Amino acid sequence: MEHGQQQQTFHPQQNGGGIDMTNILSIKFLVSNGLAGSLIGTGGSAIKELIEFSEARVNISGPQELFPGTSDRVVLISGIERSITTAQSLIWLMFAQNVKAVQEGNNKSVSWSPRVAAASSDEYNGIEVEGKITIPAAAGGLILGRGGSTIKSIGEESGARIQMTGKDDAMFTQERVLTISGNVSSCAKCTTLILGKLAEDEESARFVNRGTTYSSQIGNMFGGGDRRTGRGGSRGNSHATAIVDGSGGDISASTTITLAIPDNLVGNILGKQGATMREIMSLSGAKVVVSPRGEFVEGTSNRLVTITGAPSCAQTAHYFVSQKLQVQQPRRFPKNSEHAI
Repeated sequence: MEHGQQQQTFHPQQNGGGIDMTNILSIKFLVSNGLAGSLIGTGGSAIKELIEFSEARVNISGPQELFPGTSDRVVLISGIERSITTAQSLIWLMFAQNVKAVQEGNNKSVSWSPRVAAASSDEYNGIEVEGKITIPAAAGGLILGRGGSTIKSIGEESGARIQMTGKDDAMFTQERVLTISGNVSSCAKCTTLILGKLAEDEESARFVNRGTTYSSQIGNMFGGGDRRTGRGGSRGNSHATAIVDGSGGDISASTTITLAIPDNLVGNILGKQGATMREIMSLSGAKVVVSPRGEFVEGTSNRLVTITGAPSCAQTAHYFVSQKLQVQQPRRFPKNSEHAI
């Protein structure tokens, strides 16, 4: 179902007077490669039908262009609130069709027709699904509400379960990830309610990264600085000693930066099951290695973090690592808590 490795962009048909492009909203789904193939369809047939039916605009990242720290591709849906509501509801139905196929012993991505799925939605509405969407980090407070009141209300009204990543997890991407689970009907309603809240504040609902790829965004953030040595942009050096093995002025050569990190702060860099480390490497393009547990710099309780890559990539990774060393340890919530503030 895949054709090439580049980002695939699909636009709505503009019939008659065209589409009203005022009050445009955007939302992103994170999907596996298999679900992306199902969403696109053979020769792009399914996604074209989805666009015609919903009048939304849809961009899908290429197979190798994943959301940082995950193995998921990014589906960006943009348009007026009505169009996005229709499109996201159909995507939840597509998730359900794939779940049903697996339950019936078919592990291949299903071919689907958005129009047919809409006409037979009653067949799938009760199927349990789980999906992830992202919203701009600036809109996190809008969705959470005071003391988590809004997100709790959305969950109760829709019947879906919602978990939102914390602010610290949005440091690199400037996006917070919401995991939504429940039956298809409740997940679609939950997403609709979230869209309604985003529509209340267009400024905070605007993505910093309006595309589906992230490496170029990070590169633009670090266009300045001393790329020859990899220095610059780092903070919090009270926790780390940086030794830069420069490239002798050749900016195309590899740079190695070695950081001595207190053992109790290594978890900030690794993240849960290594997710933060993978995100840093994905965004920066540099290789980051942490010395094994119990292997310390002689005479200290510090572990080594070695960053290797092109000078600008190493500089970016160094900046991210330094930022994570300043982040406070995450707050602990009760086991039944459904969100992080």
